[in-house]
Amino acid sequence: MNFQAIFEIASRQLAAAGVDCILIGGWAVNYHGYTRNTLDVDFMIVSERLEAVKPIMMQAGFTNIVIDENAVFFSTPGSPLRVDFLRVNEDTMRKLLANAVAVNIHGYDIKVPALKDLLAMKIFALSQDIARRMGKDLADIAYLSVLHNLNLESDIRPLCNQFGSPKTFELIRGQVEALRTP
Repeated sequence: MNFQAIFEIASRQLAAAGVDCILIGGWAVNYHGYTRNTLDVDFMIVSERLEAVKPIMMQAGFTNIVIDENAVFFSTPGSPLRVDFLRVNEDTMRKLLANAVAVNIHGYDIKVPALKDLLAMKIFALSQDIARRMGKDLADIAYLSVLHNLNLESDIRPLCNQFGSPKTFELIRGQVEALRTP
């Protein structure tokens, strides 16, 4: 299994089954301009569509399945590659899809969240488990903020107020200021 096969599943097979999905995580971060490596592919789906996703993934060889409260993790035996599906309600997905950007990755049409929606997801994840998420999410937020010349007060603070905390904002502010200092 490789990344190209996963994007084929998402853009063609899941779409044919009526499953809307949005590419999130490291691949979405890469699309928005901050390049980092990742060993998994993360998608967001409506929770109720999981039953349509499972047989498609199993048919593709993803027989190891771990189901958590808000996510499902698929992997193949003997491979480090994993495909994760974060589950949200229909209202959240509708809002994300309304702002999503259609992109072509490895020859497949995929949707990625708008920059501020991706940052909101990253801020939420960071605020839920700072110790665990600081290595990736804080760097993703900070680099994307600098690369897109975002204003900490008007762009990032409102997202932290809605999806994070004052502590999350201070962590991000410190990292962004360090990156902007020559």
